[in-house]
Amino acid sequence: MPLISVLMPVYNVEMYLAEAIESILNQTLGDFELIILDDGSTDGSGNVAKTFTDKRIIYHCNEVNQGLANNLNVGLKMARGKYIARMDGDDISLPERFQTQIDFLEAHPDIDLCSCALQMFGTENTVWVREADPEAVKITMMFYSPVLHATSVWRRESFEKHNLYYDQNAFPAEDYELWSRAVFHCKLVNIPQVLYRYRIHGIQVTKMDERRDEKCRQIRINYISRALPTLGQQKSEIIADMLSADFQITINIYRYFKAVINDMISANGVDNFFDSGLLKCTLIKQYQSKVINFLRENNSINVVLIKEIRIKQIIKLFLYKLRGLSAKK
Repeated sequence: MPLISVLMPVYNVEMYLAEAIESILNQTLGDFELIILDDGSTDGSGNVAKTFTDKRIIYHCNEVNQGLANNLNVGLKMARGKYIARMDGDDISLPERFQTQIDFLEAHPDIDLCSCALQMFGTENTVWVREADPEAVKITMMFYSPVLHATSVWRRESFEKHNLYYDQNAFPAEDYELWSRAVFHCKLVNIPQVLYRYRIHGIQVTKMDERRDEKCRQIRINYISRALPTLGQQKSEIIADMLSADFQITINIYRYFKAVINDMISANGVDNFFDSGLLKCTLIKQYQSKVINFLRENNSINVVLIKEIRIKQIIKLFLYKLRGLSAKK
């Protein structure tokens, strides 16, 4: 049996597929099977995959397009490895990726999944790093996906034990939805080392899909209501909206926002799902960040809200305002 089963879903990535496959074949840890899951590509992706003769490669093509989540579930049923590793058909894994992640999981038997940092390339070059502390991962789940999907490696047995498979109904946030269920049974962490290169181009379906925001909102609601059942469904919906990146605080609702934070801290005192100190610190930072954004975007300085942030933040805010005035002159 291979140590790792690599799941590579493919759909019309002919231009990039060979480079992605080669990056897997060039791994310093070679004990793997690479399962290429062609979801009915209409370009030459299948022909590219078939040019590789390495015996570790398994090429599977669906007769009809099943969607990304269903396609990945096909791969999970085919997988034989102790570990499942994700890889996209248009990205690049650095040579030491598998060795580093497997070494980490072997050394930490209490951890069920680890992803790694990634660097974008193509039209962007941003580096993404997620939290290394499993308790921080649980808290981040209330805001956005705390695991970088394509870089993830997890224990197959742990996920199968709890029937943790993808849900096509959650697409294009199928990974976020899976992690939001997995975290109740498994420990998820991230290695803060760049081991993956994530290609940015114009045909990424999940980035362009208009359904993503609403799917993510529903995932946040379901997660918060399950993690903190004391809050109830209605308050969980309100919190999910207030914690979203798009939510803007105003002078009229800042007190209500603070009350909601206190409700969450009190509920966690009963439900005991999150680390209490880390939850309080994270929520206060989130609140202060939204206050600062409000003060930055308004011409006048609101004395009431100024009192809600720390001295260092006040200094930074005034420096920001001064730079803005200088630019206008």
